[in-house]
Amino acid sequence: MTSSRISVIICTRNRFDDFRMTVSSLMLQSRLPDELVVVDSSDINELEPYLKSAGLPVPVKYVHSRPGLTLQRNVGIRNSKGDLVFFFDDDCELEVNYLAKVEAVFEQDAQGRIGAVGGRLENLFGNQPMTLKFSVERMVFGLIRSLFGLDDYGSGRFRLSGMATFPHDSMKARYIDCLSGGLMAFRREVFQKVEFDENLPGYGLMEDWSISKSTLNAGYKIYYEPSASLVHKESPQNRLNYFRWAEMMVANYDYLFQKNWRRDWFRRPFYYWALLGLVVINLHNRDALRGTLSGIKQLKKG
Repeated sequence: MTSSRISVIICTRNRFDDFRMTVSSLMLQSRLPDELVVVDSSDINELEPYLKSAGLPVPVKYVHSRPGLTLQRNVGIRNSKGDLVFFFDDDCELEVNYLAKVEAVFEQDAQGRIGAVGGRLENLFGNQPMTLKFSVERMVFGLIRSLFGLDDYGSGRFRLSGMATFPHDSMKARYIDCLSGGLMAFRREVFQKVEFDENLPGYGLMEDWSISKSTLNAGYKIYYEPSASLVHKESPQNRLNYFRWAEMMVANYDYLFQKNWRRDWFRRPFYYWALLGLVVINLHNRDALRGTLSGIKQLKKG
């Protein structure tokens, strides 16, 4: 019998079918959660009646909220009771032992130094079929991204530019700096000191970078457990268009850099180099390039 209580929080918006798939996967876990907290900002309330009639084998708490990923996650925290708090995207499929394996990491950390645990993303390139064209593009753009320090697969540490890296292509368990937003778990006590940054609105791009840095700053360690894995199905619903995504990438990156590293003068060249890289990497897409330049223009005004 385990000593911890597990709360799973799923924040969702207008993704009814994807949400049902994710919940079905969650209910197949070898270690079921002690509660499921659903924070829904959908325009039409389909989830609440579904959850009431689904007969799920765990207690469910449904909360309707204003839209905003970081806001919804904070709402979920306030409405949950577990000692361990797991966050999953609403469009994923979990390996059957995910909760049990992450719980074991926390249980073995008797001194409570580990504040958060991240799992492994199995499908690194989403739902993209591995065609020859995609493979060539991935190689070319991968080289460009590496040149500017924009490649986000790596050691799991923050770069000097403040850009995050994630170790999803590694099967080695270890301490890291950066959680990936769709598959992370925390000790509840962490949220007595930190919260998700609601200055990252809407889609909340880079909210995982932000909460990771806050967790480290609060004195906790972050651990990567690759045996706990999931597949991200990447729902096409509620995705940002190229312009908005690129614009938000610049704005949120600058916000987090200024928030966390602006006093580190030696990081400034790497920051500007990364901004230049965001321009170069989007030269092939007119909308993405326009969004990047719009974001940089807003920085100059700011």
